[in-house]
Amino acid sequence: MAASLVSAPVATAPVKEPGFSVSQGVNWTDYLTFRPIYPASFFKRIYDYHTQKPGATLSVAHDIGAGCGIVSSTLATRFDTVIVSDPNDGYAALARNLLVEQASLSESKFRFLQEPAEKSSVESETVDMITACECIHWTNSNAAIRELGRELKPGGTLAITYYTRPLIEASERAKKAWKALWDAFMERTQGELFDNAFPMSNTGFEHLEFPEKEWESVKRVYINAEGSVDAFTMDDRIGESKVKEVEERVWVEDDKDWHHRHGIEWFKGYLATWVPRIPESDIQEVWDELELALEGKHVKTKTPVVMIFATKKAVY
Repeated sequence: MAASLVSAPVATAPVKEPGFSVSQGVNWTDYLTFRPIYPASFFKRIYDYHTQKPGATLSVAHDIGAGCGIVSSTLATRFDTVIVSDPNDGYAALARNLLVEQASLSESKFRFLQEPAEKSSVESETVDMITACECIHWTNSNAAIRELGRELKPGGTLAITYYTRPLIEASERAKKAWKALWDAFMERTQGELFDNAFPMSNTGFEHLEFPEKEWESVKRVYINAEGSVDAFTMDDRIGESKVKEVEERVWVEDDKDWHHRHGIEWFKGYLATWVPRIPESDIQEVWDELELALEGKHVKTKTPVVMIFATKKAVY
């Protein structure tokens, strides 16, 4: 179902809404076109973690930072009710349009909310599973984790996921140009919003803490990270690791569900989905260098992904 949303983006003019922060913008049509499609194995890992617990139920899921509802669409195939929330103006309406009007899912399955993860109107201990995909680093993570724990039923699952920019398997010249593009991007990520986000994302979310009094069975799965969280590091804003000895860490290499082959036009489109958006002309020399290095060919990409699962303790 998620794939159907991604393969059939809005057919009219590109949808522009405030994204990731009030002062930034994201083009959702480009986002749906160039960002990775969540594969079936992504959701299988989430469901397997949740359903292996005794008494686990699939009644209510909450997809926070849902954007246009990409993850929500797949959750709706397994859960009776899906809460779709995002703090940005217009996103709840956008998600409703894609899920109900375009994907023809029943509106009775959904509850649409415009609100932040740190302060939700969702009732306490009413949610079986919460997903936070590509969004927790944009929040006050400590406050968000507390609030999400309040919503979850005892034994409920919190699934937090993040993928970073893809690594490329190409010539050294091409790798150098690809890195130069991201260095140029990172130079533009200045200010409180980014200074809060990147110490988290640059560590593969190891900076994210789960207090032992409130959470148990924490499992961190690193996919295509080449054995190190360095695969997620994009500059020197590095947060302190909050990983505890009791937490399980799993490394999954060569996951082909996150492998693709792409050429220069895809690389341009993909970078344009990150905010702040850099006009191609501002870094034209670097794009020209990458294009020359690729020699008109498509090259293999692999995306590093981290998936973190945690269970709310019975006594919270």
